Amino acid sequence: MGLAGAALALFLAVSPGLALAFTVGVLPIHSSRVLVERYEPLRAYLERHLKQPVHLESAPDFARFHARSLRGDFDLTITAAHFARLAQKGAGLQPLVQFTPDHDALLIHHAERPLSGPGELRGGQLAVIDHLAISVTATLSHLREQGLEAGRDFTANEHRSHASVVHALSSGVARAAVTTSQGLLQIPEEIRGKLLVLKHIADIPAFVFLAKADLGKPEAERLRALLLAFPREEEGMRFLAQTGYSGLHPAGEKAMKRADAYLKETRKALKP
Repeated sequence: MGLAGAALALFLAVSPGLALAFTVGVLPIHSSRVLVERYEPLRAYLERHLKQPVHLESAPDFARFHARSLRGDFDLTITAAHFARLAQKGAGLQPLVQFTPDHDALLIHHAERPLSGPGELRGGQLAVIDHLAISVTATLSHLREQGLEAGRDFTANEHRSHASVVHALSSGVARAAVTTSQGLLQIPEEIRGKLLVLKHIADIPAFVFLAKADLGKPEAERLRALLLAFPREEEGMRFLAQTGYSGLHPAGEKAMKRADAYLKETRKALKP
């Protein structure tokens, strides 16, 4: 399947049962086209070693992707740590591996319109990727500690990807934006060079790979071993170079518990 066809398949795959192959669900932090480009090396690697077709799927937004994960739509789910912890505790999904290094939450502003502090957000817009993103949860919590409440003191506007978040900031629509170091790596250097970090909010756990709840333990361990070997393969090296990660490590209970601090706010945000 070419990239154009794969992107179309990813865009259409928003309900269960569309693919009969091994399905890999990826949190929609990019457009369908970019997700396919980024994760094609992983898809090809898994297809080669599992000896069956492997399809990439996602959803239009974080909430619907998380709902699909809980339903068991994906054989392998790649998602944010707080969603992964909820899926583990609530639906029995099995954490396998996690990216290295950790993510972070960055409050950024533009060199041409610098802010002296978070208080200058009052009356303006904050660009965010999705209100359910763990980086956004951490940032909004920090701003509340500074006496700034979204919806009262400023508007938190959602955008489709880190690139569109940065575009809102660069165009002057937003006064500040929330992103991550990995997100900034996806931005062209000529644009990235004009962005300033106003505040490093927090270090947060990186994305987690989870197996379906009903996957047997031997099969889950085999999948874990395949994923841990991925960074040493040609496809893995290419994948890491594109995404800004350095490797994968086992996602044990100690690592998973790091996301617990974000679960209360996430559950609250997920409620209709």
